[in-house]
Amino acid sequence: MARGITESDVHTAADEIVGAGERPTVERIRAHLGTGSPNTVTRWLETWWQGLGRRLQAQKARLSLPEAPDAVAALAGELWRLALESANDNARKTVAADRAALQEAQATLQAEREAFALEASAQRSQVEAATHAEHLASVQAAELKRLVNQLEGQLTELAQQRDAALSRAADAESARQSVDRRLQDLQDAAQSEREALANHVRAIEDRAHAEVDRARQESKCQTTPSFTH
Repeated sequence: MARGITESDVHTAADEIVGAGERPTVERIRAHLGTGSPNTVTRWLETWWQGLGRRLQAQKARLSLPEAPDAVAALAGELWRLALESANDNARKTVAADRAALQEAQATLQAEREAFALEASAQRSQVEAATHAEHLASVQAAELKRLVNQLEGQLTELAQQRDAALSRAADAESARQSVDRRLQDLQDAAQSEREALANHVRAIEDRAHAEVDRARQESKCQTTPSFTH
């Protein structure tokens, strides 16, 4: 039965690939070992990257000794270069993910605005219908007034209908105003959220650039040879 690869196997393979001047990837490690599932190699490669910073710090301490071998210094420089590449890749992926989230949020807000616009349109149609009903009720009341002596009971009933129509019209108008206010609030909130998301993306980009600049500066300091006479 074939033995599964271990974390040590993957870490050793990654070190050897770096020593050969290449970036350690899942495919290269599997080719180097001649075995290993992609999921397992990916998991142990992540722990190799996570421990890279500590190893670089330890390597830095060893390189400060006059007797540090040139090969060790070269390996540390290559590891640092690969770490910078990984940091750049991670920063770009983070910014891309945030931009995708911003676009998705903007699309959602647009859909909500359209839905509320449709709702407001429906409310306005209801207001118009209620106003029209009120007008008809008023016309009927005017006609019935000429027959007040004979049709007093019917006039009273129609007056009640008119009052009800007026009440519905007032309720519909109040609802329309409420919808208008709600739509305005949503538009204001959408604008604020777009600005906040835009500021968030800019802040992430600024942090990413700052991290890259800091890493480059540290790389320059790390790769500058130090000699003790």
